[in-house]
Amino acid sequence: MKKNTLKKAGIITVSIIGTLAVAGSVYMGKLVTDSVLYQNKDIDTTYNTMKQLETWGYDFEAFTSKYQGTEISAVAEDGNEVPATYFDTESTKCVVLVHGAGGDRYSTAPLAEQYLERGFDVIVHDQRGCGSNPDKKVTFGINESLDVRALVKYARETGNCDEVIVHGQSMGGQTTAVYASNVTPGTVEAADAVICDSPVPGMEYMIRDVIGDGEEGANSAFTSYLVDTSKIYMKAVYGISYGEGDTIKAVKNDKLPTLVFVSEQDTVCLPEKVEEVYDSIASENKQIAYVNSKHIEGVLDDPEGYMESVVTFLDAQGL
Repeated sequence: MKKNTLKKAGIITVSIIGTLAVAGSVYMGKLVTDSVLYQNKDIDTTYNTMKQLETWGYDFEAFTSKYQGTEISAVAEDGNEVPATYFDTESTKCVVLVHGAGGDRYSTAPLAEQYLERGFDVIVHDQRGCGSNPDKKVTFGINESLDVRALVKYARETGNCDEVIVHGQSMGGQTTAVYASNVTPGTVEAADAVICDSPVPGMEYMIRDVIGDGEEGANSAFTSYLVDTSKIYMKAVYGISYGEGDTIKAVKNDKLPTLVFVSEQDTVCLPEKVEEVYDSIASENKQIAYVNSKHIEGVLDDPEGYMESVVTFLDAQGL
């Protein structure tokens, strides 16, 4: 009798511990997932952009005095309304610029200026979770790529542009890479070429780096536990898979002409990881360019040299 009682007590204890472990994992999964998807909650990304431009020493007031854009919007296939600004030079060539994490559309102003000076129309927009984009979730290019598709289509059908390029920086480079890997060349939503400046190598890569606080802790058992619980929760609740945001794997489906910029002094997206993105690109028409700069600062340090690489690449595509 006593043995049976002890056995039942043991089963109950194990059940309680198991329930608590599952509940704890669900809680941690939710915590990490919400921190990832809503990373810009209560953050003024427009303020972040202005502070970044100031740190770079970029004269944003001079840019807005010289170039006046028109507010536009395009509707993505999932119904998201994409807020953007169209700078019309009356060209038949248009570039869609895609900004990085934590900022808004105007963080690409230094890049926009270079294209505008060369006679391109330019579209800048707020990525999801940033600026005035109504979708507050950041999905590392997965859903953001749908917005890019909509803007490319807008440039062709409403902007009357025959040639469209997509150029992204950092997480915007990742969005651009994911976008290029999910469109069919020759369709209205497919750009004629894409450019990825220091693209984020993957969703999990960046999350591990942040949680692990650098390379040493990125692959620790605790970091792996947090990432794994988040993977399960994010897929179950939001239908979002980490794998779809793996840039290195995604670009194995990229068939568009693609230029990748590597920032040699980059400590955010390490040069060897960006090179791995490039090596994985399936397109037979791809180029790589190196700038001796910090993360996405090549266009600031040497705008002429940076844009020479861009123009050389586009000329090779007949653009």
